[in-house]
Amino acid sequence: MDMTIFSDYFNYCDFGISMIKKIAIILFGVVLWFVSPPVEITPQAWHLFAIFITTIFGVVFGAFNILIASILGLVVTLFTGTLQPVEAFSGFSNEIVLLIVMAFLIAKAVVKSGLGNRIALMMISRFGGTTLGLGYSLLATDMIIAPAFPSNTARSGLLFPIVYSVSIANGSLPDSPSSKRIGSFLMFVSMFGIGLSSAMWLTAMAANPAGAAIAAEYGVNISFGNWILASFVPTLLTAILVPWVIFKIYPPEVKQTPEAPAYARKSLLEMGRMSRDETITAIVFVLLVVFWALSDTLHINRTAIAFLGLGLLLVTGVFTVNDMRKEGEALTTMIWFAILYTLSTYLNELGFMGYVGNLLAEQMDGFSWPVAFVILVFIYIVFHYLFVSQTSHMLALFGVFLSAGISIGVPGVLLAFMLLFATNYFSVITPQGSSCNILYISSGYVKPQTIYKLGGLITLLCFVIYMIFGSAWILLIF
Repeated sequence: MDMTIFSDYFNYCDFGISMIKKIAIILFGVVLWFVSPPVEITPQAWHLFAIFITTIFGVVFGAFNILIASILGLVVTLFTGTLQPVEAFSGFSNEIVLLIVMAFLIAKAVVKSGLGNRIALMMISRFGGTTLGLGYSLLATDMIIAPAFPSNTARSGLLFPIVYSVSIANGSLPDSPSSKRIGSFLMFVSMFGIGLSSAMWLTAMAANPAGAAIAAEYGVNISFGNWILASFVPTLLTAILVPWVIFKIYPPEVKQTPEAPAYARKSLLEMGRMSRDETITAIVFVLLVVFWALSDTLHINRTAIAFLGLGLLLVTGVFTVNDMRKEGEALTTMIWFAILYTLSTYLNELGFMGYVGNLLAEQMDGFSWPVAFVILVFIYIVFHYLFVSQTSHMLALFGVFLSAGISIGVPGVLLAFMLLFATNYFSVITPQGSSCNILYISSGYVKPQTIYKLGGLITLLCFVIYMIFGSAWILLIF
């Protein structure tokens, strides 16, 4: 029997299902567009919400690739006049988007020079007996350097090339079946770790000090010392448990690598001394670490620092223009992230987020404070499906939710810390949930659909850990 008949049949069925999904998503968007908005929301804000949520659903349900969905969303936004061109294209000039691209290119230079492979072999020689052990070592590295980096995007630019090199060194290649060997697991753990390590330290993410300043307006004093005291127990518990859970629900194909440490040590001996390109890249790498860590003190823009690093690599020939031409993934990532960033930003500026937050706060009246506390934090997390920036999410909703909770009787210190911790650990709830995610997605190891599936589960697990153990700990010490 000719098996091509069955193959053609299944291909036809897949095509039919795909078309049904596309039509369903488009009809959903059309219907939502013509629904009458609440009187407190302008038609412009409602139409932008319809476009944004339809774009997100198109990706979640697999109707469209994230790039295609984003471009279609931008096209509809422009041709319906929902946003003016200068507004709709503003995301492409955003410095965060540029920083992501620069970090991606620098990471590729680290790999090309051989420095990434050397660092990877050093880590494998020390922790490479198990894939889970490598995952924990990457998370521990992140935790240690986090307090010196007020930009988690910059920190991901330093960690990503190490994860990428460790994956390559273990024969796990991007955009190939071998990506699941260990690379996909390590990328997801490191991506999650960026958000978790930001929850550990007040200075590890720009939104944290801003949130502390807002909390002070409600009588809640948050300092570097009491932040680490409050976060210590729930964050360490999460750091111990979650990588193991990821290991179980998103397992690498290779779990035990007992021969890897010896092989790595042998390979390091064969590599010999650092080459010219490795030395230059290491110097640039250290300069980036120092300047990013001191960027606030020296008043230097972080994206400008990234451009400096890439410029030095280009001038010295470690990375070339031809190398840059090969990195089309960086451009693809920049396009869809810039579009979603813009839609989310204007959805907030047009008052949609504030309206929903205030509406929720009104509904909390009459609840006991423990019940209201749980609901407020949970809804605050769920709202991140509508945001592309953790900082913009915090600025839009943190004060609203904190005020609502305090008015009901929720202890201000408890609620403030739980909302701010959530602002960090919910970063993996969607592909666009943090600018850091974009770097890992562009690697070819982790797909956007995977993050939608696993990110929600991991965020829910973090929510449970922080709400149970974190709440008990904070109530005990404050």
